[in-house]
Amino acid sequence: MLFLQKTALFFLVITFLGACSHAPSMNKNLGNLTTEESEKVNYGALEVAAKHLEELVAKAKTNATTATFLATDLFLKANMSLMEGDYLTASVLFKYVHMLAPQDEFVQKKYAISLIRAGDLEESQVVLEQLYEKGQDEKVGLILAGVYTGLDQENKARTVYKKILARNNKNEDACVFLSKSYAMSKDMEKALVLLQGCAFKDPKNGMYDYYAGKIHLDFNKLDQALTFFKKSLQRQPTFAQSVNALGILYEEKEQHQEAIKLYENHLKRQPFDGAILGRMVQLLFLKERFDQVIPYAERLSDLEPDNLNLKIKLGILYTDAKRYVEAISIFKDLLTVAPDSDKILYYLGAIHQEMGDYSLSIEYFNQIPVSSGLYTDSSVQMANMLSTLAQNEFLKKDETHQWREKFVFTTKAKIEEFKDLRVEFSVILSGYYEAIGKYKEAMEVMMVVQDEKGFSAQHKYYLANLFEKEKKFEEATSLVMGIIEKEPKNAEAWNFLGYTLLVRGNEMDRAFECIQKALKLNPHDGYIRDSLGWYYYKTGNTKRALDELKLAVSKVPDDVEILKHLAIIYRDLKEFQKAKTFLQTALKHVRYSNDKEEILTSLEAIDKDRLPASKAQD
Repeated sequence: MLFLQKTALFFLVITFLGACSHAPSMNKNLGNLTTEESEKVNYGALEVAAKHLEELVAKAKTNATTATFLATDLFLKANMSLMEGDYLTASVLFKYVHMLAPQDEFVQKKYAISLIRAGDLEESQVVLEQLYEKGQDEKVGLILAGVYTGLDQENKARTVYKKILARNNKNEDACVFLSKSYAMSKDMEKALVLLQGCAFKDPKNGMYDYYAGKIHLDFNKLDQALTFFKKSLQRQPTFAQSVNALGILYEEKEQHQEAIKLYENHLKRQPFDGAILGRMVQLLFLKERFDQVIPYAERLSDLEPDNLNLKIKLGILYTDAKRYVEAISIFKDLLTVAPDSDKILYYLGAIHQEMGDYSLSIEYFNQIPVSSGLYTDSSVQMANMLSTLAQNEFLKKDETHQWREKFVFTTKAKIEEFKDLRVEFSVILSGYYEAIGKYKEAMEVMMVVQDEKGFSAQHKYYLANLFEKEKKFEEATSLVMGIIEKEPKNAEAWNFLGYTLLVRGNEMDRAFECIQKALKLNPHDGYIRDSLGWYYYKTGNTKRALDELKLAVSKVPDDVEILKHLAIIYRDLKEFQKAKTFLQTALKHVRYSNDKEEILTSLEAIDKDRLPASKAQD
């Protein structure tokens, strides 16, 4: 009956202590208490529980069986509290376990550790001193020395370290902590002598040289620190701490190649060292060596599956390497974790755009909220892709007008939405109309925004070009002359005026004069050389025309007009294969639908020119 009463009391106390060890939930039950108030409640509860335990332990001591039972259950609860980080409860419980089993050294160690973690160094010192006195256990001695240091009793700490080393001169921790103690007292020489002595007794251990290097770092002696870190790796090539410290020094000195080589060699020996992998990935990113970083980033991602920033980096790396399927897989996984992330939505949109999957790209871009800093750029990208889809629909003579209507509606809406980007969206809309041959509509769109703040000289050239296509020659000339009046040394404006006069064909001398002015201002410009070459072609000087156009294409190899001009000259010279080659190159760079149709027609014409007369007629 007595045993049952004790057991019932024990469970009552344990339940009460369980409530004490969960402060957050207790806070909720007691209302909106401050942290200080909550702590007072918990301490108060713990004091009440301790009082009950003290009575319970006193009664249990009268019966060996009961004492053993209570000690065992208290130990289990104390150990659980320790593992859960509730050190205060653990220290109280271990205190009473210690009272029930005062000779149990394991319990004493646990009690001392719980006291240290609860911040009660003075009480832990008493327990540890008694325990260390019994058996001179090295681990207990190290803990006791640490407590002495925490209590500013440095001389006592050193005495313990020296005792440990006297018994075991290969005890790494005692040697290192004693040397740190000397270093903290600014006795650098004594610290280094001690470490060198320990290294002599344990020559394959790189730890001592590592700590010698750390001491030199603390005294800002970088070159000496570097020497000791290297020496540490000579003794123990796999010592990761020295690899890390030496690598950081190399990086600080901007000796990046040495750091990369160091990390690379270490990772051959220890391929899954997360800390060094992290430094390697960071450094290769810094040096923009993206082709080399992927295998390391993949390995690090496997080690750190929850590192979202690393996964984003890896996704970007895959994108740069054009490994789009792998990049999409990573960003889709990230999207499940962060479904509203504007950056991830943007990356997915950009990758699908790069792959030419415009409809899916638009779908992702469209999910980016207005509040995002990426909203504006995603809107511009969507408008450009819708324009391409609408042009393709026009080329295929698709009468549904699905994309065309969506493009025009969306772009007009964006012109109204983005006051600062009205010109940019107008250029996209105008470009679409120009591409499908609706020059009047293209011209009208640009005229609406020609007085806007963002309407630059390039936009004026574009509008002038549209005026030309609509035969509004006076308006085109007036627009460009307005630029020249403000900037008489503007080579681009003189060239534009000369070329447009050249195309009209009725003022060849004036055209040549304008082109010559442009050439004098900028003799190395490929577009001006093209204009000069085309002048020579128009005036019958094919040889000079070819020379100038070859020079032009060497400076601007991807310009469609220059490539078309060269193709025309080679066709006239009956060098059909060269003509065809330049047209095929132009086809790769063509932007507008009508230009594409024109080039395809020219290619068919060249093929007919190359056939015998009878075949061509067939």
